Amino acid sequence: MSSNLAEIDFSRGLRHCDGQQELYREVLICYLDQFRPLLDDKALLENVDAARLQFHTLKSLSATIGATPLSKLAAQLFAKWQEQEHDERAEAIRQVNESLALINGQIESYCKEFNSAD
Repeated sequence: MSSNLAEIDFSRGLRHCDGQQELYREVLICYLDQFRPLLDDKALLENVDAARLQFHTLKSLSATIGATPLSKLAAQLFAKWQEQEHDERAEAIRQVNESLALINGQIESYCKEFNSAD
């Protein structure tokens, strides 16, 4: 797996929120609420429509927070999910979850730093 999938450009995410630090922090918290449990591989492997919806959501929210590499991967998965074999899908979910775990940790650290700066 490419290690850059877990990169977040916090300054880019903040620009997406018009430089409003509090708003950006709230968006990050929403991201954690959505993706801290990670993706449910069993559910996504069984339901193509649910998987595509999940990847579309991940694509959009990741782009908003500045996690562009993961957003691009989610966009690719959204586009070609139906054509992939079961093993390819399972590996993709594993890769996304590994990246999400790292991203979630970075978001938590960022939010703690924001809180301590107040």
